[in-house]
Amino acid sequence: GSEDTEAVMRELYAPFNRNHEKMIVMDVRSAEFTKYAANCMLATKISFMNEMANLAEELGADIEEVRKGIGSDPRIGYHFIYPGLGYGGSCFPKDVRALI
Repeated sequence: GSEDTEAVMRELYAPFNRNHEKMIVMDVRSAEFTKYAANCMLATKISFMNEMANLAEELGADIEEVRKGIGSDPRIGYHFIYPGLGYGGSCFPKDVRALI
């Protein structure tokens, strides 16, 4: 059953999970959608910061100071809030397209 499968997966991943990161068990559809949703959220943060950088330039605001300010909010954090060329890589573009 699923409990047996979970035990096998935990044993299989144990050597790679030495820091005891949380392993979340869910059905296949939810797992697939979780991956898409997470990557789309990160792509959204990147796109949002690029738009904020454009607006900051128009308003004469320092986007680096703005970035530090919003990043200090623990609900937002400092990850993926650097304006730049946009998002790329092998996952973000295809995962965003998959959900559109």
